[in-house]
Amino acid sequence: MSVGWYFTAPWNPIPERRGDALGFRAGSDYFADLIAPGISNGTSDGRWITLLSWCLKWSHIAWHQSGGGDLSGRDAQRTRYAWLRPLELLWVDRTLASGQTTGQLRGRRSVERWRKSGRKSVNFDMSDDQFRRYRQVGTYGAYRVIFRSISGLTTGDGWTLTQTGHQLADLVNKSLPREVRLKQESFENGTKWGHWADMEARFWVEHGWSSAVERADRKNNYHMLPTPDDAIDEVLPEEERSLLELVLFSADSTRRVTAEVLAGAKDVKSHAELCDILASSSRLAAKIAPASLAPLPAFTRLADAAMDVMRTLWNEINQDTEDQAPTFEKLTRLDALPKKFKLLNDASRVWLAVADRKAFPHERVATQLAQAQLNAGSLTDQIKALTKHHHEHGGGRLWFHEKAGKVEPLVPATGVAASDYRFRLRSICLLAAQCGVGNMDRALIAARQAFEENTKGDLA
Repeated sequence: MSVGWYFTAPWNPIPERRGDALGFRAGSDYFADLIAPGISNGTSDGRWITLLSWCLKWSHIAWHQSGGGDLSGRDAQRTRYAWLRPLELLWVDRTLASGQTTGQLRGRRSVERWRKSGRKSVNFDMSDDQFRRYRQVGTYGAYRVIFRSISGLTTGDGWTLTQTGHQLADLVNKSLPREVRLKQESFENGTKWGHWADMEARFWVEHGWSSAVERADRKNNYHMLPTPDDAIDEVLPEEERSLLELVLFSADSTRRVTAEVLAGAKDVKSHAELCDILASSSRLAAKIAPASLAPLPAFTRLADAAMDVMRTLWNEINQDTEDQAPTFEKLTRLDALPKKFKLLNDASRVWLAVADRKAFPHERVATQLAQAQLNAGSLTDQIKALTKHHHEHGGGRLWFHEKAGKVEPLVPATGVAASDYRFRLRSICLLAAQCGVGNMDRALIAARQAFEENTKGDLA
C-alpha cells in the first residue's frame, strides 16, 4: 500500500480573531444557515454584488488572455484572484475620489495613503502581507459566499458569471463615462501578457482601466458607487434591483420567506424579539422543520446575556488603573455584575427548559455554560465559571484567563467592541430593503439597535 501526504491547511493563514468568546459560533452559523442561507453577516450592500459582477467579468477576460483557463487547482484560483483584487480596490479608489467616505470600503486606509502618494506606491500602499490577506478580508472575501452559494450569479465556482451576472456587469459598464468603459477588443490589442505576471495591479492602474477615470467621473458626476451608510436601506434602481431580487429573493427561496416574515414584524423592539417571530412563523415552519428553530429564542438570549457579562468583565480589567489583572474578589465589587449575572442565570434556566434543545446539533456547549452558571453559588464562583467556560470553549484569541487567583487580560484593548452572536438578520433585512421585497424599517430598527450597541466599546 502506498503512502501519500495531503495538503489540508488553509490557502492563506487565517488571522486569529476574537469573535467566538463562548464557543457558540457553530450554533450561530447553524441557525443562520437555516433562515438566511447563502449570505453572511458581511453581505449587506446589494450594490457590491453588482460591482463585483463587473469586476469578475473583466478580470476573467484579463486572466484568460494571460493564459488562464482551468480553475480546478489552488494555484490557478490564486492567479485568477490576482486579476480581480485590483479592480475591487480601484472601486474603493473611485468612491473616495467622489468624496464619499462611508459604505463598505474595505482597504480604505491603504487606498487613501496610495491616493496621497499620487497613486505611485506598489499594490495600493499595502504591505505584501496585507495585499495577500485582502483575499480573505477584502470585498470579494465578504461576498464570495453569495457568488458560490446562490445559484444565478455564477456557475457555482464563485468566478464564472451566469447570464444574470453578466447583465449586472453590463449595467455597471453602461453607467461609466463612455470614454472609460471597458471593451472586449481592448484586451485583444497585442498586450504582452507575460510581462504582467505578478504585476496585475500595475496593469489595471496603468493600462487596463484608463487613468482618466476620475477626470471623466467628475465631468459626469459619478454613478453606480457602493451604497453610503446613510442610504444603505434604500431601494436600488429598478433594473438593478429586479436582477438582484431574481437571484437573492426568488419566490420559492427560504431567504424570501424570512425577509417577508421579518417585514411583517410590526411591534418588535429587539433582536431577540425578531428571533421569537422567526421561531414561531408557520410560513418558515413549512420550509424548515419547526424543531430546528425552536431553540433559537432561548439560545440568543443566553448568548446575549453571557456576552454582556463578558464585556463588563473585560472593560473592568482594561480600565483598572491600579492593576490590569484584578482579583476575583475585586471584580465582585462591580455594581453592575450582580444584575447582569442574574440575567445570565435567568437565561440559563430558560435554555435548560427548552423541550427541543436536544435536536439542536450544538446544544452541548450552550448547556455546559447554563449548567455551570446555575451550579455556581457565589458571585465569585459565577465569574470563575464563566472564565473557565471562555478558556475551554472560546474560539480564536482568548480575552482573559485566570492566573493565581486573578483575571489576566490576554489581548490589548483597541477601542472596538466584540460583537454579539447574530444570525445574518441585519444583512438579510438590508438586502431585502434594497431589492424592494418589503418594508423592512421596523425589523431594521430592532436589528440595527443591537448592531450599533455592540460595535462600540473596548473590544477588538
